[in-house]
Amino acid sequence: MRFVPLLVLALALVLPAKAEPGQPVLRVMPFGGDALSASEATALQNLITSYVVEMRNFRVIDTEGQELALREAETAVQLGVPKDVAPLAADFILSGDASSVAGIIVFTLDLTDVSSGEKRSVSDTATSVNELILASRRLTQSLFPAPPSPVSDASESGPPDGQPGSQEGVAAETGRSVPDFDPSPSLAEIAGAWKGDKGLERISLFDDGRGIAILLSGASMRVRASIDGSKVLIVQDQTSIPDYYRSPGLEYAAAEQVAEKARPWKWVFSLTRSGDRLVGTKESVFVKVDSSGTVSVDNNYVRDSEWTRLFR
Repeated sequence: MRFVPLLVLALALVLPAKAEPGQPVLRVMPFGGDALSASEATALQNLITSYVVEMRNFRVIDTEGQELALREAETAVQLGVPKDVAPLAADFILSGDASSVAGIIVFTLDLTDVSSGEKRSVSDTATSVNELILASRRLTQSLFPAPPSPVSDASESGPPDGQPGSQEGVAAETGRSVPDFDPSPSLAEIAGAWKGDKGLERISLFDDGRGIAILLSGASMRVRASIDGSKVLIVQDQTSIPDYYRSPGLEYAAAEQVAEKARPWKWVFSLTRSGDRLVGTKESVFVKVDSSGTVSVDNNYVRDSEWTRLFR
């Protein structure tokens, strides 16, 4: 069986409070496909189910849960304890399938309206199970649109205090003195998990320079790290999507415009000698929307940035 670290998190999820009675019932069918083992499919199913429950738009059930309820009712009857059982009839069916095509995982989520047979689908590709798990929130949000959280510089109202890119600016913002930096960092030294700053939840960097950044919205971004002398360069390694820029003040149509115009995200860091902080600047965009709805994108925007190591 393949070892997938993120499965531990997925299997350990505790679902939020259930939706209100009277809401439509959504039944989650067991996920399948030849690209996942049984445990991986179950973990992914549990993870996506938790995201649906978070929306509080459905009463969510699955086959296993309903069977447990029926067995409990049967036991109660055998013990002579009255037990009313009213199995919930599904209004919607959620199913997932992961197929392997030329070494790539093709994952599809289907939502079927039981009354009409109408089906909505979203699909995406991944190179590994970990990458698929990291993309699962974004896929769920695509199938079940929900108000996004602030995820990027698009929500910033003005430039940061201090001179962008100066170590003094970072020190003033964090209240710490200027740290001592490693003059010759390596990819091996920066490999591990990092806590990002504004808009970033977590970044995983690998020895070969590959990386995955998870935004606060749940969207994922491939990044690539390289070393340039004493500097650590981390750049966006895929095409921009609207989810990178959506915020309460920026609707999807506007975010699409930003994604088309925005330059790739880029961080220029120095690694502290202790190896626990990356300190430097982020090169991104500053977005403005005027009263007429016109979107303008400033691709010269730079601000101070700092990441903190979570673990190696």
